[in-house]
Amino acid sequence: MENFEIKGKNPLTKMDIRQSPQYVKYMKLIGWETVKTKNGQIFVKKFPLIGSVIKVQRIKPPVPLLQIEKLAKKHRACLIEIDQEKLVTSDRESVIRNQRLVAGNFKKYGYKINKRPYFPTKTIQIDLNRNEEEIFNSFSEAKRRAVRKAIKNGVTIKEDDDYKEFLWLKKKSLLEKFVLPIMAEKEVKNLWQAFFPKNAKIILAYFKNQPVGGIFLLHYNKVAYYWLAASCKLGKKLFAPTLLVWETLKIAKKMGCQVFDFEGIYDQRFPVKSWLGFTKFKQGFGGKEIFYPPSLKKFLFPGLT
Repeated sequence: MENFEIKGKNPLTKMDIRQSPQYVKYMKLIGWETVKTKNGQIFVKKFPLIGSVIKVQRIKPPVPLLQIEKLAKKHRACLIEIDQEKLVTSDRESVIRNQRLVAGNFKKYGYKINKRPYFPTKTIQIDLNRNEEEIFNSFSEAKRRAVRKAIKNGVTIKEDDDYKEFLWLKKKSLLEKFVLPIMAEKEVKNLWQAFFPKNAKIILAYFKNQPVGGIFLLHYNKVAYYWLAASCKLGKKLFAPTLLVWETLKIAKKMGCQVFDFEGIYDQRFPVKSWLGFTKFKQGFGGKEIFYPPSLKKFLFPGLT
């Protein structure tokens, strides 16, 4: 069984954060075992009765299929999911050709394109090598105006050395959307434990000493990731989320990051309508749209599709 490599240049030659030692620690905290390969980590989670699930997250090509298949047999895996690194192109025809290539190469080994991928298959990246004025001027007129309005409204931005206020705000924002924050505390706490202090920052927006917005920023290999965000209704009314992104871009730049990654936008290949709202928000900051090769899955129990 040969390995396959997706052709095309990547904007970042360094390892994705999902293959970092800090992310490995995070995965272990939520119950996943890790197996190291030449190109990165493979994650295995065991379940009573059904065996295990194997996930390969943003691994550098070529994908180590031989090792993955051996692990699947060893751990009686019922599902394998594979996500590869970036495909750099904004040309729709090139993206479609790449998708067909990936599907064809992996089909003979039982893999199908995952129509409901767990990870975002498209994102926006902002070049932080420019000066602050150039970055700000690349925003849409509406976003530049929103930054000024937030400042005029009295919104202030501060870094926090604890996750508790962000967690409170995250729960509040979910409840305002009528979503139960069941997993919020576990996710935020484990991310903080795995990445803080060297690779995580929390930036909060305040109005009259009350937190109204926040960003949980992760950074690795000079890339800053807009990992989690939260904003209450009041914060949105005051344009706090826009000011938060602008201040976070400046913080990331001062840390020496070269790229700011928005961690996912709407992808026409795998449409999720609920993503259209925050995609429009993110697109207002400029940047370059980046596609990922399609997510792949393979069920190992007969009859499952």
